[in-house]
Amino acid sequence: MQLQHVDLSTLDRLFKGDRSRVDQWIRLYLSEAPAYVGELAKSHAANDAVGMASAAHDLRPQAHYLGNSRMLELLIDIDERLRMDGVSACGEQVSELLELCTAVDDELKGVLDRSQ
Repeated sequence: MQLQHVDLSTLDRLFKGDRSRVDQWIRLYLSEAPAYVGELAKSHAANDAVGMASAAHDLRPQAHYLGNSRMLELLIDIDERLRMDGVSACGEQVSELLELCTAVDDELKGVLDRSQ
């Protein structure tokens, strides 16, 4: 199965090929990540740099474990832009991240559907 938005090889290595543990991690991600993504979007709309930075920081490990380099790049870019230029400099990155997270969620749901 060819995945477009995630590379589960990091999780496979972490869990030594135990598919049930990979699936468990995916379910945990799908239950927790939307809150972080929502907080990032809400903080952006409220011009809250601290809230954005916190949410972006919390999402970075997930992007790494999912093998999604673009998501990780966006999160790092958001953090850097927040420090250099403030919330207003992050609009494009936040929009792209929100779209990407939706695509990742859909793909992971498909992974879980196929493994059952």
